[in-house]
Amino acid sequence: MEERKHRHYLHHLINVFPTIHVDVDVDVDIDIVDRPPNARINQLDIFLLACSILMHIVDMCFDYNIAVQYLLVGQVTYFVWTICLILIPSLINVIISKRMQHQDKERNSNADALDDHKTTRLMITSKLYFAIAVVFQLAPVIHYWETLKYALKARKCEKSGDRTSERRYYLKMLKEDQDVALLRVFECFLEAAPQQILQLTLMLKHYDNRINLALVHQAGSIISSLVSMGWAMASYHRSIRLAQQDKSNISTIGTILQFFWHFLITVARILSLSVIASIWPVYTIIYCIIHWLSMTIWILIDSHGILEFCRTYSHPPHMQPTIKERIYSILFASVIGIVHIFIYLNAVDSKTFWKHLSFYVICFFENIAANLLWQYACPPAVKEAWYFNIIFIICIISFFLGITAMLLYYTVFHPSKRQHTSNAPVQAM
Repeated sequence: MEERKHRHYLHHLINVFPTIHVDVDVDVDIDIVDRPPNARINQLDIFLLACSILMHIVDMCFDYNIAVQYLLVGQVTYFVWTICLILIPSLINVIISKRMQHQDKERNSNADALDDHKTTRLMITSKLYFAIAVVFQLAPVIHYWETLKYALKARKCEKSGDRTSERRYYLKMLKEDQDVALLRVFECFLEAAPQQILQLTLMLKHYDNRINLALVHQAGSIISSLVSMGWAMASYHRSIRLAQQDKSNISTIGTILQFFWHFLITVARILSLSVIASIWPVYTIIYCIIHWLSMTIWILIDSHGILEFCRTYSHPPHMQPTIKERIYSILFASVIGIVHIFIYLNAVDSKTFWKHLSFYVICFFENIAANLLWQYACPPAVKEAWYFNIIFIICIISFFLGITAMLLYYTVFHPSKRQHTSNAPVQAM
């Protein structure tokens, strides 16, 4: 009886916090109707996964290139800041990835499961591999590789007609895809977002009011990073829905709205923080710390899923969490709190509309205050620059367009709306 309760608890965890999974190797009572209806892998899926690995490596090279350029021109302070914004988020991501792998190791004790994770097990056992993973930002790449490996195995089983194994590897692929989606969110908002604020701040401080090739290159790099952030959030929410068999998936239009919602909000947020940091960098950092601490406290009060993610798998679910587990939960909540400086990341499966609305009302007033203070306190040369009013307009319009996309998603294209519509004739009968 106790074992069955434990299995039910495991099945319930997937609806508590996105990164808690029920692995298909664990004997959990899941009806076949709860399995994903389309467990087929096509060539496009394989190609996109390979491109994701390649693009991540390219992004890493661009990050280090910026740091090296600062070092070559003698700007050691900017070099140190850039390196810190690369390595510290990478360290956090590797630690979280290691936690995910440790959970997999606890759940999957059979030989086949361990054989499937030869690559990821190296991060747990090898300190050298851990250090290399931090330096080269390999945490997402490792999970991309595992996702690609399961996709290829599912594809092979499909060709051989082994539907059972195909479905099993497909579910494993979904799990890895969900893990890498969360890691990509952390990478974007712990590394790329602060990096873009730093670069924009330096551009505003040293810009000579001329449009040249270097400026176009920097602007292109910033826009590319902003697009990556929007897509990371849209992909994260899409993968969460795909992995939860009791929930409807997000439609294509819903995913597009998710992308524009997070992309536009992030544009407004990063521009607002950059302009105020260009004149009061220390005060901006202090205020961001206050915002981060407030969000972390909110997350700890609101979310039980954080605590469940940090539990030891062998620890009975009805027991009170240990001090070590509580410390881990606070640290993990603080990481999500950093993401909340820029965007809202839901950490518990519950109604989110009013949480989003409350969060973005706070962000709106912060953005307005930052832009007004910048316009009031910036040097006269900046007030005469061509971009002086344009930045303020972009911040306002981008923010409201993002909120519009969010409202449209929740009121029309949210999966629950589609599910309600499909169930309406049945209820009427």
